[in-house]
Amino acid sequence: MISRKSALALAQVYVRMFRKPFRLGRTSSNGYTVDSDRLYDFLFAREYDAWFCNLVRKARQATGTRKLQDFLMTLHTGESISATTPTWNWEERQKLGQRYLRDLAEDAIAYAQAELEEYRKKDLGEVMQSLLRQLELDGYRVIDTKLLMPEEGVMDVEEETNLLKSLYTSLNLERSDVAFYHLGLSEEHYIAGKWADSISNSRKFLECVLREVASARHLVEVKAPMSKDRLDSPKSVREYLEEAGLLEKKEKETIAKVYSLLSQTGGHPYMAENDQARLLRHLSLTLCQFVLLRYRGYMRAT
Repeated sequence: MISRKSALALAQVYVRMFRKPFRLGRTSSNGYTVDSDRLYDFLFAREYDAWFCNLVRKARQATGTRKLQDFLMTLHTGESISATTPTWNWEERQKLGQRYLRDLAEDAIAYAQAELEEYRKKDLGEVMQSLLRQLELDGYRVIDTKLLMPEEGVMDVEEETNLLKSLYTSLNLERSDVAFYHLGLSEEHYIAGKWADSISNSRKFLECVLREVASARHLVEVKAPMSKDRLDSPKSVREYLEEAGLLEKKEKETIAKVYSLLSQTGGHPYMAENDQARLLRHLSLTLCQFVLLRYRGYMRAT
């Protein structure tokens, strides 16, 4: 599934591709608006439905580009096409919106590869790179301008993140600001191509979750805070979670091995650094959810 953040990145690419300067005076440029005719021609030539081409054409304003950006962003929620699908439910609209987002992404990527001179002229490099890396975090791979999702069904990153936030809040764990600050940084650094920093913050997010679960479990058990020395040691935290019955030995060992991978941020000779950062981030999210669900089960049982 194409995430909200990927939809935003895609909208920014199209704004950059189809913006044009507007002028209030003879010589002064006062900003940008959307070249709606050229955008319509672009979509028409690529066989988008006529009603969709017309909707996009209307997403312009005399000054500014925000209306087009909003239209493309809200394909993710189905809002953009709600007026033309009055008998549909929101799930159906979102499904169609996903199809359009995927088609638009593939066509933008193809344009970037085929129209190199125009691509450079419009300074699309940075926004396109952000889109491609955001799509990678969603699990997509670009093969010959096509978006493929070999990991589909394994993890929906946006859904996984929302579930983690919900679990963290419902369990009344502390320092959620710190934990999700590191999770956010792992994504930001990935988009920026800072692979080692992305992996480092994925590890710190895992550390935060394990530490807060151990702290909360200890407080329930002995009615006193865990010692700072023990909380500051990732190994001691894992050992306590095993002692407390929240992890079995093999589970503790699995987390320890993944933690070791997250701590060794050097590139692997047979794997691209971006793939390493992305997959290790996914592992971190999965293990955090595993531990949070274990703790939720314990709380319900007691």
